[in-house]
Amino acid sequence: MSNNKITNNVFGTVADKILKSGAEKGGDKHDFTNFDKDFILKHTSAESQILDLGSGSGLIINKIEPYVRSITCVELFPEFSKFIKQSDKIEVITANLLNFKINKQFDVVTSFGVMHYFDENEVHKIYESCLAMTKKDGVFIVKNQFGIEQKVVFDGFSKELERYYHAFYRQVDDEVRLLEQVGFKVVEKFDIYPPRCNRWDNTHFYALVAHNI
Repeated sequence: MSNNKITNNVFGTVADKILKSGAEKGGDKHDFTNFDKDFILKHTSAESQILDLGSGSGLIINKIEPYVRSITCVELFPEFSKFIKQSDKIEVITANLLNFKINKQFDVVTSFGVMHYFDENEVHKIYESCLAMTKKDGVFIVKNQFGIEQKVVFDGFSKELERYYHAFYRQVDDEVRLLEQVGFKVVEKFDIYPPRCNRWDNTHFYALVAHNI
């Protein structure tokens, strides 16, 4: 089952709710982007060129912009991306990740909290494009909520979003194998959040660092 149309529907209608909550300014109680920022900066330098997939309202991007050379942001919904910092270092591209690929390579490619909106076939295609856009000796960092023992599919009414919601939380070791299948040679798993950030028994947030060696 493809999740792409479902995702567009969810985000197209949820944008107003998120913006009204203040999440685009860091006002969401579930905003853990300072941890994300600190983790990304461990893999960058002042000369790093970054590609960020699914930038949203720029909560992470706006924090790392002072410390890197440039950031290319890819976001489907202008309702979100209009909050990304206006900077000579930042380029914003409005595009669907499923079909996005440019003829350029980056030191670091990132995607935080996005890939659970795509099924296995879709994410395989996206990861192939990520490999092609990652420089040799560069890294692709994907942080996501993953199933701990097995894949978890949520399909139903979300109290937090106040609407129908569908997401694939693939088992984390399966995701590592998927990254290796597309050609990344070394994939490391990191637990980057404190325990309070993981609120469910069957899923967990991990950051996977995939190296293009």
